[in-house]
Amino acid sequence: MASITAEKLKEITTLAESVPEAFRLKCFELLLAHALAGDQPSREKKEHPKEGEMKKTPGTTNFILPIDVNAFLNQYSLEDAILQKLFFIEGSEVRPVYKLNIHKKAKAQMSHALLMALENAMSTGEFKFTIEALRQRCIDQKCYDKPNFMAVLERNKSLYKSYDPKKDIFLSTDGKGELADVLEQFK
Repeated sequence: MASITAEKLKEITTLAESVPEAFRLKCFELLLAHALAGDQPSREKKEHPKEGEMKKTPGTTNFILPIDVNAFLNQYSLEDAILQKLFFIEGSEVRPVYKLNIHKKAKAQMSHALLMALENAMSTGEFKFTIEALRQRCIDQKCYDKPNFMAVLERNKSLYKSYDPKKDIFLSTDGKGELADVLEQFK
């Protein structure tokens, strides 16, 4: 571990004071740690984002679940930690990271539909999906069964409030129950 001079400490302090108040202590600690480790902080003048514009790093996001998603989790006694297993969340963005281990294409298709409704609900508060987005997800995940795709959706009409292939499909109470069953498999 290297020692630092008073001049170097003053430089670190000055640099740390140039960042927004909320980040000063952490900035100082990081710069000091680098200096003590023998690393030289970059002398390039970088433009600092204004307060409130700091880029959020994964795991430190202030994502707030919509009340309907919280109610759903509470109703089915599910922990919100399950969402972190299935989705990557940063800012207001939600991306799926789950991998289904289902060999029957029809079952995989319906699981994707339900999880897509949850993904959408995390962003908008509405448990819904579109047929075209589902079709694309099934193609991407190699569980698309072209001849039976629409038939599988139609056989599961009880999971939707209404079924119109040209519109968004919203989950019914039964659909949310089925979604809870799918989530239980990821515990």
